[in-house]
Amino acid sequence: MSLRKPSAAFFSVVLGGYVGLLTLCVASRVLGVEYTALWPVAIGACAGLVAAGQCYTRPTPAATLVRTRLYALAFAVIVLGAVIVSVLTTIGVHGVEPWLRTWVVEIVVFSFGGAVVYLVTINRHVTALRERESVLAEWHARPDARYRRLLRAGLLVLGCGCLVVGFTLVFALETSVNPLPAFGGAVIGQAITVGRYRTYTLFDSGLCVHRSKTINYQFVPRSQLRAVDLAADRLEVGRGLPWPFPIRCATATMAHPDRVADALERVLESASAAD
Repeated sequence: MSLRKPSAAFFSVVLGGYVGLLTLCVASRVLGVEYTALWPVAIGACAGLVAAGQCYTRPTPAATLVRTRLYALAFAVIVLGAVIVSVLTTIGVHGVEPWLRTWVVEIVVFSFGGAVVYLVTINRHVTALRERESVLAEWHARPDARYRRLLRAGLLVLGCGCLVVGFTLVFALETSVNPLPAFGGAVIGQAITVGRYRTYTLFDSGLCVHRSKTINYQFVPRSQLRAVDLAADRLEVGRGLPWPFPIRCATATMAHPDRVADALERVLESASAAD
């Protein structure tokens, strides 16, 4: 079993386990009993087994989740809900903190589980692509200098702003729940690593991006690739929403940028023809 290259069986177990946990929680609340009671455990186990079996027997379940972006829904909804509740508590909205203390364990468990599902799903999709499709182009490159400067500056400003505002609220409101400093620290960490090398792998169905020293991938479907612009110092690949920024590679750090641009152009032309 590997998080970097998960097998179909491992992916099915992870997704089935997450569905089982969610079902267990809902069944326990509906029945008004403890999580360890017989009926919630039985219902959760059945739901998890059914979900795992469906994932394992279907041909491309990870591709379906990635294409519809449902793989990010559980993690995004739970984390967004936790942030909203925490912010309400931070600004002094009464009655939220006791509710948050009651659900804090569930929020942490399901947020962590959602992150694992997100990671395993996208990595399983990329692993399956390597098994089914030919690699049209693959290159290693750093983001170009201008992109690195702009992104690093923006992330540092955002991170420092969250730290300042978060600690100011701590002293002003004396609240015990405040997510802003932690969020600011995470953003500053992203700013420090923004210049790392990335590996880009182009398939007929889209572009896979992997940042060095990480285990997760980003996948941009072919339908989201908009344009290719090759200049002397950088290769730019435009993307549609929800990715607001283009991919920018420094040509000085990559081999054969003209061949890469030609391969990207061919994929864009085939996407236009398919539409």
